[in-house]
Amino acid sequence: MTTRPSGNDITLQLIAQDLMFLRRFFQSVATSQDRAVVPIFCLYNYMCLIIHESHKALRRIDPDLAAALAYNHAPAIERARNSVKLYDDKAKTPVAVSAEFRRIIEQHRHEHLNNTWLPLARPLETDLALWRFRGKLISTSHTVSFFLALPPRSLKPEVLGPVLYDIAVEQSRYVSTMADGFPWQGPSFLDTVAEADLTANNVRAKKHYRGSFAPSLPEEVKASLTAMTCALNTLDVLLAEEPEQSSAVSLWKLRYITLHHVLSSLSKLNEQYGAGLRLADRSVLNEILDAPMTGLILKAHGGFRNTLVHYVPLRSVHDQLSLHQPLYGLLDAYFSEADARLLHEGLASHTGRVAGILDAWSGSHISSRV
Repeated sequence: MTTRPSGNDITLQLIAQDLMFLRRFFQSVATSQDRAVVPIFCLYNYMCLIIHESHKALRRIDPDLAAALAYNHAPAIERARNSVKLYDDKAKTPVAVSAEFRRIIEQHRHEHLNNTWLPLARPLETDLALWRFRGKLISTSHTVSFFLALPPRSLKPEVLGPVLYDIAVEQSRYVSTMADGFPWQGPSFLDTVAEADLTANNVRAKKHYRGSFAPSLPEEVKASLTAMTCALNTLDVLLAEEPEQSSAVSLWKLRYITLHHVLSSLSKLNEQYGAGLRLADRSVLNEILDAPMTGLILKAHGGFRNTLVHYVPLRSVHDQLSLHQPLYGLLDAYFSEADARLLHEGLASHTGRVAGILDAWSGSHISSRV
Protein backbone atom coordinates (compact mmCIF):
# COMPACT_ATOMS: atom_id res chain seq x y z
CA MET A 1 0.00 0.00 0.00
CA THR A 2 1.26 3.49 -0.79
CA THR A 3 2.76 5.27 2.21
CA ARG A 4 0.67 8.22 3.26
CA PRO A 5 1.37 11.17 5.55
CA SER A 6 1.85 10.07 9.18
CA GLY A 7 -0.94 7.76 10.39
CA ASN A 8 -2.87 7.57 7.13
CA ASP A 9 -1.26 4.29 6.13
CA ILE A 10 -2.61 2.67 9.31
CA THR A 11 -6.04 4.19 8.66
CA LEU A 12 -6.14 2.83 5.13
CA GLN A 13 -4.95 -0.60 6.21
CA LEU A 14 -7.62 -0.84 8.91
CA ILE A 15 -10.26 0.19 6.37
CA ALA A 16 -8.93 -2.27 3.79
CA GLN A 17 -9.08 -5.19 6.25
CA ASP A 18 -12.72 -4.51 7.10
CA LEU A 19 -13.81 -3.91 3.51
CA MET A 20 -12.16 -7.12 2.31
CA PHE A 21 -13.94 -9.04 5.10
CA LEU A 22 -17.28 -7.60 3.94
CA ARG A 23 -16.45 -8.21 0.27
CA ARG A 24 -15.92 -11.91 0.95
CA PHE A 25 -19.20 -12.02 2.86
CA PHE A 26 -21.08 -10.28 0.03
CA GLN A 27 -19.60 -12.71 -2.48
CA SER A 28 -20.91 -15.64 -0.41
CA VAL A 29 -24.31 -13.99 0.00
CA ALA A 30 -24.71 -13.98 -3.78
CA THR A 31 -24.58 -17.80 -3.88
CA SER A 32 -26.18 -18.69 -0.53
CA GLN A 33 -29.82 -17.83 -1.28
CA ASP A 34 -32.08 -18.24 1.77
CA ARG A 35 -29.18 -19.30 4.04
CA ALA A 36 -27.92 -15.71 3.94
CA VAL A 37 -31.01 -13.95 5.27
CA VAL A 38 -30.44 -14.37 9.03
CA PRO A 39 -26.64 -13.84 8.82
CA ILE A 40 -27.33 -10.60 6.92
CA PHE A 41 -29.59 -9.47 9.77
CA CYS A 42 -26.86 -10.39 12.27
CA LEU A 43 -24.19 -8.38 10.43
CA TYR A 44 -26.32 -5.47 9.21
CA ASN A 45 -25.36 -2.92 11.85
CA TYR A 46 -21.70 -3.97 11.62
CA MET A 47 -21.81 -3.44 7.86
CA CYS A 48 -23.27 0.00 8.48
CA LEU A 49 -20.60 0.73 11.09
CA ILE A 50 -17.78 -0.13 8.68
CA ILE A 51 -19.29 1.76 5.75
CA HIS A 52 -20.23 4.88 7.71
CA GLU A 53 -16.96 5.16 9.62
CA SER A 54 -14.69 4.31 6.68
CA HIS A 55 -16.44 6.92 4.52
CA LYS A 56 -16.12 9.47 7.31
CA ALA A 57 -12.37 8.73 7.61
CA LEU A 58 -11.90 8.94 3.85
CA ARG A 59 -13.55 12.35 3.76
CA ARG A 60 -10.73 13.44 6.01
CA ILE A 61 -7.74 11.82 4.28
CA ASP A 62 -8.92 11.30 0.68
CA PRO A 63 -11.86 13.66 -0.08
CA ASP A 64 -11.92 12.85 -3.81
CA LEU A 65 -12.33 9.12 -3.17
CA ALA A 66 -14.94 9.80 -0.50
CA ALA A 67 -16.91 11.99 -2.91
CA ALA A 68 -16.87 9.23 -5.53
CA LEU A 69 -18.21 6.76 -2.96
CA ALA A 70 -21.01 8.98 -1.63
CA TYR A 71 -24.34 7.21 -1.07
CA ASN A 72 -27.95 8.34 -0.69
CA HIS A 73 -28.99 6.33 2.37
CA ALA A 74 -26.43 7.87 4.74
CA PRO A 75 -28.97 8.70 7.51
CA ALA A 76 -30.34 5.15 7.61
CA ILE A 77 -26.83 3.67 7.60
CA GLU A 78 -25.72 6.00 10.40
CA ARG A 79 -28.76 5.11 12.55
CA ALA A 80 -28.01 1.40 12.20
CA ARG A 81 -24.33 2.07 12.89
CA ASN A 82 -25.31 3.76 16.18
CA SER A 83 -27.35 0.74 17.29
CA VAL A 84 -24.04 -1.06 17.95
CA LYS A 85 -23.66 1.25 20.98
CA LEU A 86 -26.75 -0.15 22.74
CA TYR A 87 -27.08 1.86 26.00
CA ASP A 88 -23.91 3.86 25.21
CA ASP A 89 -25.58 5.99 22.53
CA LYS A 90 -24.81 9.57 23.61
CA ALA A 91 -27.74 10.84 21.56
CA LYS A 92 -30.17 8.82 23.73
CA THR A 93 -30.58 8.30 27.43
CA PRO A 94 -30.73 4.69 28.70
CA VAL A 95 -34.45 5.28 29.30
CA ALA A 96 -34.86 6.27 25.65
CA VAL A 97 -33.05 3.11 24.48
CA SER A 98 -35.36 0.96 26.62
CA ALA A 99 -38.32 2.90 25.23
CA GLU A 100 -37.18 1.98 21.71
CA PHE A 101 -37.36 -1.71 22.61
CA ARG A 102 -40.80 -1.10 24.18
CA ARG A 103 -41.99 0.51 20.93
CA ILE A 104 -40.71 -2.46 18.91
CA ILE A 105 -42.44 -4.97 21.22
CA GLU A 106 -45.75 -3.12 21.04
CA GLN A 107 -45.56 -2.69 17.29
CA HIS A 108 -44.91 -6.39 16.70
CA ARG A 109 -47.70 -7.28 19.13
CA HIS A 110 -50.13 -4.99 17.33
CA GLU A 111 -49.22 -6.32 13.87
CA HIS A 112 -49.11 -10.04 14.60
CA LEU A 113 -51.70 -10.75 17.30
CA ASN A 114 -55.51 -10.72 17.20
CA ASN A 115 -55.55 -11.06 13.43
CA THR A 116 -57.62 -14.21 13.20
CA TRP A 117 -61.43 -14.14 13.16
CA LEU A 118 -61.57 -17.40 15.12
CA PRO A 119 -61.19 -16.73 18.87
CA LEU A 120 -60.08 -20.30 19.59
CA ALA A 121 -57.12 -19.84 17.22
CA ARG A 122 -55.84 -16.65 18.83
CA PRO A 123 -53.68 -18.44 21.44
CA LEU A 124 -51.77 -19.96 18.52
CA GLU A 125 -50.74 -16.56 17.15
CA THR A 126 -47.13 -15.49 17.70
CA ASP A 127 -45.34 -12.14 17.64
CA LEU A 128 -41.67 -13.01 18.17
CA ALA A 129 -39.36 -14.97 15.86
CA LEU A 130 -36.25 -16.64 17.30
CA TRP A 131 -33.33 -17.66 15.06
CA ARG A 132 -30.57 -20.00 16.18
CA PHE A 133 -27.28 -21.16 14.73
CA ARG A 134 -26.35 -24.65 15.91
CA GLY A 135 -28.61 -24.18 18.89
CA LYS A 136 -27.37 -20.72 19.94
CA LEU A 137 -29.69 -17.73 19.71
CA ILE A 138 -28.21 -15.28 17.18
CA SER A 139 -31.21 -13.07 16.38
CA THR A 140 -34.85 -12.34 17.07
CA SER A 141 -37.38 -10.24 15.21
CA HIS A 142 -37.18 -7.63 18.00
CA THR A 143 -33.38 -7.63 17.82
CA VAL A 144 -33.49 -7.21 14.05
CA SER A 145 -35.83 -4.25 14.36
CA PHE A 146 -33.53 -2.54 16.86
CA PHE A 147 -30.35 -3.11 14.85
CA LEU A 148 -31.98 -2.06 11.57
CA ALA A 149 -32.89 1.21 13.31
CA LEU A 150 -35.48 2.11 10.69
CA PRO A 151 -38.51 4.34 11.39
CA PRO A 152 -41.63 2.43 12.52
CA ARG A 153 -43.43 2.82 9.18
CA SER A 154 -40.45 1.22 7.38
CA LEU A 155 -40.82 -2.00 9.38
CA LYS A 156 -44.10 -2.94 7.73
CA PRO A 157 -43.39 -5.94 5.46
CA GLU A 158 -44.54 -4.20 2.30
CA VAL A 159 -42.13 -1.31 2.97
CA LEU A 160 -39.22 -3.10 4.60
CA GLY A 161 -38.24 -5.20 1.58
CA PRO A 162 -37.81 -2.31 -0.89
CA VAL A 163 -36.08 -0.12 1.72
CA LEU A 164 -33.56 -2.81 2.65
CA TYR A 165 -32.99 -3.65 -1.02
CA ASP A 166 -32.11 -0.04 -1.85
CA ILE A 167 -29.73 0.19 1.11
CA ALA A 168 -28.18 -3.18 0.23
CA VAL A 169 -27.50 -2.04 -3.34
CA GLU A 170 -25.62 0.99 -2.00
CA GLN A 171 -23.73 -1.09 0.54
CA SER A 172 -22.70 -3.57 -2.13
CA ARG A 173 -21.56 -0.84 -4.49
CA TYR A 174 -19.53 0.87 -1.78
CA VAL A 175 -17.85 -2.34 -0.59
CA SER A 176 -17.17 -3.65 -4.09
CA THR A 177 -15.66 -0.33 -5.23
CA MET A 178 -13.48 0.00 -2.15
CA ALA A 179 -12.27 -3.61 -2.25
CA ASP A 180 -11.43 -3.47 -5.95
CA GLY A 181 -7.68 -3.87 -6.33
CA PHE A 182 -7.24 -5.44 -2.89
CA PRO A 183 -6.64 -9.22 -2.50
CA TRP A 184 -10.11 -9.80 -1.02
CA GLN A 185 -10.80 -13.15 -2.69
CA GLY A 186 -11.39 -16.09 -0.39
CA PRO A 187 -14.09 -17.98 1.52
CA SER A 188 -16.39 -16.42 4.10
CA PHE A 189 -17.88 -17.86 7.27
CA LEU A 190 -21.15 -18.03 5.34
CA ASP A 191 -19.65 -20.71 3.09
CA THR A 192 -19.44 -23.01 6.13
CA VAL A 193 -23.10 -22.57 7.09
CA ALA A 194 -25.38 -25.47 6.20
CA GLU A 195 -29.14 -25.08 5.94
CA ALA A 196 -29.58 -27.42 8.91
CA ASP A 197 -27.40 -25.14 11.09
CA LEU A 198 -30.08 -22.43 11.09
CA THR A 199 -33.33 -23.05 12.90
CA ALA A 200 -36.30 -20.82 13.65
CA ASN A 201 -39.31 -20.90 15.89
CA ASN A 202 -42.08 -18.43 16.64
CA VAL A 203 -43.32 -17.69 20.14
CA ARG A 204 -45.45 -15.27 22.12
CA ALA A 205 -43.14 -12.46 23.23
CA LYS A 206 -44.97 -12.02 26.53
CA LYS A 207 -44.49 -15.66 27.49
CA HIS A 208 -40.92 -15.76 26.21
CA TYR A 209 -39.80 -12.71 28.18
CA ARG A 210 -41.72 -13.76 31.29
CA GLY A 211 -39.42 -16.76 31.60
CA SER A 212 -36.17 -15.01 30.72
CA PHE A 213 -33.58 -13.19 32.82
CA ALA A 214 -34.75 -11.68 36.13
CA PRO A 215 -38.50 -11.62 36.93
CA SER A 216 -38.31 -8.02 38.18
CA LEU A 217 -36.86 -6.59 34.96
CA PRO A 218 -39.24 -4.82 32.55
CA GLU A 219 -40.05 -6.59 29.31
CA GLU A 220 -38.21 -4.00 27.22
CA VAL A 221 -35.02 -4.45 29.26
CA LYS A 222 -35.27 -8.21 28.74
CA ALA A 223 -35.56 -7.54 24.99
CA SER A 224 -32.39 -5.44 25.14
CA LEU A 225 -30.55 -8.16 27.08
CA THR A 226 -31.68 -10.62 24.41
CA ALA A 227 -30.20 -8.33 21.73
CA MET A 228 -26.89 -8.30 23.62
CA THR A 229 -26.96 -12.10 23.86
CA CYS A 230 -27.62 -12.37 20.13
CA ALA A 231 -24.77 -9.99 19.28
CA LEU A 232 -22.29 -11.96 21.39
CA ASN A 233 -23.47 -15.34 20.06
CA THR A 234 -23.13 -14.03 16.51
CA LEU A 235 -19.47 -13.33 17.19
CA ASP A 236 -18.88 -16.43 19.28
CA VAL A 237 -20.46 -19.10 17.11
CA LEU A 238 -21.39 -17.69 13.69
CA LEU A 239 -18.38 -15.51 12.87
CA ALA A 240 -16.08 -17.97 14.60
CA GLU A 241 -16.49 -20.08 11.45
CA GLU A 242 -14.63 -17.43 9.38
CA PRO A 243 -11.90 -19.43 7.60
CA GLU A 244 -9.85 -16.56 6.17
CA GLN A 245 -6.90 -15.62 8.39
CA SER A 246 -6.81 -12.12 6.89
CA SER A 247 -10.16 -11.46 8.63
CA ALA A 248 -8.55 -11.83 12.07
CA VAL A 249 -8.09 -8.08 12.66
CA SER A 250 -11.68 -7.30 11.68
CA LEU A 251 -13.12 -10.06 13.88
CA TRP A 252 -10.99 -8.99 16.86
CA LYS A 253 -12.19 -5.42 16.37
CA LEU A 254 -15.87 -6.44 16.22
CA ARG A 255 -15.49 -8.56 19.36
CA TYR A 256 -13.84 -5.71 21.26
CA ILE A 257 -16.37 -3.08 20.19
CA THR A 258 -19.34 -5.35 20.90
CA LEU A 259 -18.02 -6.46 24.28
CA HIS A 260 -17.17 -2.87 25.22
CA HIS A 261 -20.74 -1.70 24.59
CA VAL A 262 -22.43 -4.81 26.00
CA LEU A 263 -20.40 -4.65 29.21
CA SER A 264 -20.90 -0.91 29.54
CA SER A 265 -24.64 -1.36 28.93
CA LEU A 266 -24.84 -4.12 31.55
CA SER A 267 -23.10 -1.80 33.99
CA LYS A 268 -25.69 0.92 33.32
CA LEU A 269 -28.57 -1.54 33.72
CA ASN A 270 -27.02 -2.83 36.95
CA GLU A 271 -26.92 0.71 38.33
CA GLN A 272 -30.58 1.22 37.44
CA TYR A 273 -32.08 -2.15 38.36
CA GLY A 274 -29.47 -4.03 40.40
CA ALA A 275 -30.85 -3.15 43.81
CA GLY A 276 -34.21 -4.71 42.92
CA LEU A 277 -32.82 -8.00 41.63
CA ARG A 278 -32.84 -11.31 43.43
CA LEU A 279 -29.50 -12.36 44.90
CA ALA A 280 -29.07 -15.04 42.20
CA ASP A 281 -29.64 -12.49 39.42
CA ARG A 282 -27.26 -9.98 40.99
CA SER A 283 -24.68 -12.76 41.14
CA VAL A 284 -25.03 -13.34 37.40
CA LEU A 285 -24.33 -9.68 36.63
CA ASN A 286 -21.47 -9.58 39.14
CA GLU A 287 -19.90 -12.64 37.55
CA ILE A 288 -19.71 -10.72 34.27
CA LEU A 289 -18.93 -7.22 35.56
CA ASP A 290 -16.34 -8.23 38.18
CA ALA A 291 -14.25 -10.31 35.78
CA PRO A 292 -10.72 -8.91 35.31
CA MET A 293 -11.10 -9.03 31.52
CA THR A 294 -14.28 -6.97 31.79
CA GLY A 295 -12.42 -4.30 33.75
CA LEU A 296 -9.65 -4.28 31.17
CA ILE A 297 -12.08 -3.86 28.28
CA LEU A 298 -13.98 -1.07 30.01
CA LYS A 299 -10.89 0.92 31.00
CA ALA A 300 -10.61 4.27 29.25
CA HIS A 301 -7.41 3.91 27.23
CA GLY A 302 -7.27 7.14 25.30
CA GLY A 303 -8.02 6.66 21.66
CA PHE A 304 -7.81 2.86 21.44
CA ARG A 305 -11.51 2.13 21.02
CA ASN A 306 -11.97 5.29 18.97
CA THR A 307 -9.26 4.19 16.55
CA LEU A 308 -10.90 0.79 16.10
CA VAL A 309 -14.24 2.48 15.41
CA HIS A 310 -13.18 5.60 13.51
CA TYR A 311 -9.96 4.24 11.89
CA VAL A 312 -7.87 7.37 12.56
CA PRO A 313 -5.14 6.89 15.21
CA LEU A 314 -4.22 9.74 17.52
CA ARG A 315 -1.16 11.66 16.38
CA SER A 316 0.45 11.03 19.78
CA VAL A 317 0.84 7.28 19.06
CA HIS A 318 1.89 7.42 15.40
CA ASP A 319 5.51 6.64 16.22
CA GLN A 320 4.49 3.44 18.03
CA LEU A 321 2.47 1.99 15.16
CA SER A 322 3.60 -0.34 12.40
CA LEU A 323 1.98 -2.27 9.59
CA HIS A 324 3.97 -5.33 10.70
CA GLN A 325 2.80 -5.64 14.34
CA PRO A 326 -0.31 -7.42 15.65
CA LEU A 327 -3.21 -4.95 15.38
CA TYR A 328 -0.62 -2.59 13.88
CA GLY A 329 0.84 -1.83 17.31
CA LEU A 330 -2.37 -0.28 18.69
CA LEU A 331 -2.56 -2.62 21.68
CA ASP A 332 1.01 -1.92 22.75
CA ALA A 333 0.47 1.82 22.30
CA TYR A 334 -2.39 1.92 24.80
CA PHE A 335 -1.85 -1.02 27.17
CA SER A 336 0.97 -2.46 29.22
CA GLU A 337 2.74 -5.42 27.67
CA ALA A 338 0.93 -7.88 29.96
CA ASP A 339 -2.51 -6.33 29.40
CA ALA A 340 -1.94 -6.12 25.65
CA ARG A 341 -1.11 -9.82 25.52
CA LEU A 342 -4.09 -10.71 27.71
CA LEU A 343 -6.49 -8.72 25.54
CA HIS A 344 -5.08 -10.03 22.28
CA GLU A 345 -5.18 -13.67 23.33
CA GLY A 346 -8.21 -13.69 25.63
CA LEU A 347 -10.81 -11.56 23.90
CA ALA A 348 -12.43 -14.41 21.95
CA SER A 349 -12.74 -16.62 25.05
CA HIS A 350 -14.25 -13.76 27.07
CA THR A 351 -16.77 -13.18 24.28
CA GLY A 352 -17.81 -16.82 24.61
CA ARG A 353 -17.84 -16.65 28.40
CA VAL A 354 -20.12 -13.60 28.58
CA ALA A 355 -22.33 -15.00 25.81
CA GLY A 356 -22.68 -18.26 27.71
CA ILE A 357 -23.60 -16.54 30.98
CA LEU A 358 -26.24 -14.37 29.30
CA ASP A 359 -27.53 -17.37 27.36
CA ALA A 360 -28.02 -19.36 30.56
CA TRP A 361 -29.58 -16.38 32.36
CA SER A 362 -32.03 -15.87 29.49
CA GLY A 363 -33.24 -19.46 29.65
CA SER A 364 -32.64 -19.67 25.89
CA HIS A 365 -32.09 -23.42 26.08
CA ILE A 366 -35.58 -23.76 27.56
CA SER A 367 -37.39 -21.49 25.12
CA SER A 368 -35.82 -23.33 22.20
CA ARG A 369 -38.08 -26.26 23.08
CA VAL A 370 -41.25 -24.16 23.34
